[in-house]
Amino acid sequence: MSIGNGQSKTAARQNPVSGFLGGFASFLRGMKITFANLVGREKITVQYPYEVAPVSPRWRGLFYLPLTEDKSRLKCVGCTLCEQACPTKVISMTKLGTGKHAGVSDFTMDLGRCMFCNLCIEACPFDAIYMGPIYELASTDRNACVFTIEGLTPGGAESVGRNNTNIAAALAEEEVKKAAAAAEKAKAAEAAGGAAAPVHAAKPAEGSA
Repeated sequence: MSIGNGQSKTAARQNPVSGFLGGFASFLRGMKITFANLVGREKITVQYPYEVAPVSPRWRGLFYLPLTEDKSRLKCVGCTLCEQACPTKVISMTKLGTGKHAGVSDFTMDLGRCMFCNLCIEACPFDAIYMGPIYELASTDRNACVFTIEGLTPGGAESVGRNNTNIAAALAEEEVKKAAAAAEKAKAAEAAGGAAAPVHAAKPAEGSA
């Protein structure tokens, strides 16, 4: 009796009709979830490169050299601290002038060797170099990894030309002021020297009483 009951239960569980209906019901439940996500769910897929997802503000992308607040020149003064801090020596620059109006006329980075380690930015005391959000740097040409000052400056060649012109003008004005100050100092020293010169008494003539 127990064997017969077990066989009948097994046959009931293996009923093809109920199995088909159960499987079809499960299929419908799965399709319901699929269509709910297909139609009702917000799309999160970004159709790159036609769409570009926003990057984090701390993203370490392509470097750029910021301008001063009045956009008259680059903040970089050519101190070479970033060049010295770079472990792979990807930075080279040409300094323009000396003193407080100094700057750079050329600034080159070979990003083919760059580790994007951020050390150059941390070393800069003038906030004159940053890493921006641009990350599409791949190329089949190795020379495309070399970025000149025009490619690193917002505004390109126009901003670089304005930078060089304004720095040259500031340096020339500083030289004029130095020359004028030196001339004034020499004139004051000459006047002081003349006033301090001893006055010799007239020698009495011979035979005078």
